[in-house]
Amino acid sequence: MRTEPSEWAVGIRQLIRTASEHGLHLDEGPTAGQPPFQARVSLAHAQRLWEQAVRALGPSLPLRVAEQPQAEDGNPLYLAAMSCRTLGEAQQLLVERWRYVTDAFPATMRRRDGAVHLRLEVPGPLPLGARLGLEYLLAVLARSGRALGGDGWRGIELVLGHRPPISLAAWEATCGLPVRVAGGPPEIVIAEATDEQPVLAGMNRKAGRFFVRLLEHYTPRPPRAATVAERVAEALRRDLHAAAPTVEQIAAELAFSARSLHRQLAAEGTSYQRVLDDLRRDEAMRLALDEQRPLKAIAAAVGFADPRCFRRAFKRWTGTTPQEFRLRGRAGAGIPGAAHSFGG
Repeated sequence: MRTEPSEWAVGIRQLIRTASEHGLHLDEGPTAGQPPFQARVSLAHAQRLWEQAVRALGPSLPLRVAEQPQAEDGNPLYLAAMSCRTLGEAQQLLVERWRYVTDAFPATMRRRDGAVHLRLEVPGPLPLGARLGLEYLLAVLARSGRALGGDGWRGIELVLGHRPPISLAAWEATCGLPVRVAGGPPEIVIAEATDEQPVLAGMNRKAGRFFVRLLEHYTPRPPRAATVAERVAEALRRDLHAAAPTVEQIAAELAFSARSLHRQLAAEGTSYQRVLDDLRRDEAMRLALDEQRPLKAIAAAVGFADPRCFRRAFKRWTGTTPQEFRLRGRAGAGIPGAAHSFGG
């Protein structure tokens, strides 16, 4: 399933706070109140907020928002960068975790002719709200580099991919480096010698690793394509209590031949029967902990017409009978074979 692109809530909260100082009140939406490492705002809503704010308060607003201290709202990416030893390490962290910031403009880093080119990829002509959000991000990148490295951060130039509605001199005053407009993707060009410069805005590295772990946990990830085994399991799960479909029936549903399905499952280290057994085992173990449910009903629920066959299968799966499993579950004792099923 494709998820809607989103942006960090930190930048939007800076926008909302800056706008409120000028009498314009904006609505963050559903993420209001969530912590900054978790809250995200849909890309479409973020762009609407930028458009609304700039139309009311003027085209210099992205730079004014970017002038606010980055640590003020608990921005985890900036806080994690503060724990890096060198600016090169901080820049690498930035690129690796940029999806935390936005899904709209992927970040890349290239070295050429003694310079590091930190580039934001732009998919094509941008609507007004997207251009404004991009301007804000570029200004934040430039200011964050200077805040982290002081004079050790040696920015060469900031290259804009579109002509902004305010003067380049205003940009240079905010970002602290030369600014020009070119026809390609926007980027910040940094002297390669900056890589070895220390991060001045230091933070305890143990605390920094905590923020890195937060980023790893909350960074959006592209939806992973389901494996063939997962697709087979989903097809079987829909009617687990009935007689199991044949391999041929499942293969036809998934647009495979039976032979191809066997081959695909073998390549993933499993088989049709193992997928079916795993499904039955997990559901049987879950239901067995419900003391109000008769064991005969559990057997039928996972596709066993004969309770004796179910009992033998359950003992093969777990090393214990359904009755013993239920008693041990009530006592909270360890249950052989349960770790796999319950994520232990």
